[in-house]
Amino acid sequence: MAEAINIETERVKTRIDYTSKIKPLVCATKRGEGNDEFYCPLAITIDKMTGDIHITDCHNHCVKVFDSTAMYMFKFGDSNGEGKTFYPRSLVICRRRILITHNHGILNYSLDGKFISRIGKQGKGKLEFNCPWGIAINESNDDIFICDFDNNRFQIYSKEFQFKSQFGSFKYPHDVELSHEYIYVSDKSNPCIHLFNHNNILLKSVISLGQGNQVINPLSFFIDNSNNILITDYNSNSLSIFNLQFQSIHYIPVSEHPTAVTVDNHDRVIVVCYHTMNCLQIF
Repeated sequence: MAEAINIETERVKTRIDYTSKIKPLVCATKRGEGNDEFYCPLAITIDKMTGDIHITDCHNHCVKVFDSTAMYMFKFGDSNGEGKTFYPRSLVICRRRILITHNHGILNYSLDGKFISRIGKQGKGKLEFNCPWGIAINESNDDIFICDFDNNRFQIYSKEFQFKSQFGSFKYPHDVELSHEYIYVSDKSNPCIHLFNHNNILLKSVISLGQGNQVINPLSFFIDNSNNILITDYNSNSLSIFNLQFQSIHYIPVSEHPTAVTVDNHDRVIVVCYHTMNCLQIF
């Protein structure tokens, strides 16, 4: 039986004025294989110390790094060998390294693009994955949370990649975000968002039905510093913002098929989009 959710333990307020974010300040759009071009950008994360933007460029098999003004800096991902980056999906920064989900494992790189190690292999056991996707870090202890997409489960590892636990009775967990109290997991098969506590107990499932007040296809999401939930709606080409009770705050029209969203230290909303646009937008 699901536990009651004690909303009072979380900060519930709207600090960022999302209603002011009408048109993008920056829109970098070009499909291709060049340095400042994309072919299926899937995920995005911000280096909080520098403001640099890291994006997985899936079909170009690399991670591309841009500065805070969206100017290209460099890319990384070996074309062969142990560090080969094969269809990178999601990424997260932890202790000045970057962890990338790809193929059937996790790649560990330094932030300047140097390969460190490869973790995991294909399978259903511990340190085994079948198309890992979303990845997040628990900032209190550096535990690593991974959506094991085709194994229909969720795995948790220590910062040294020692197995801790797994859970889930859903199909195709796609993205994960953490707040102080909760674990949010998007379920691509339903589609919906599941809310767990840190004892891995399911508290609530939010079924997504329509545009505006609710979203159609919650592909990925981000929790801002005020615990508002930003969700990319892949089908309706919009970004929906909810408070912790999943009440609608606002939604922002974006380019075609948004795949990922984040918020930087200057409260700018940063979105990447797939399909014909293949772009990076900053609001």
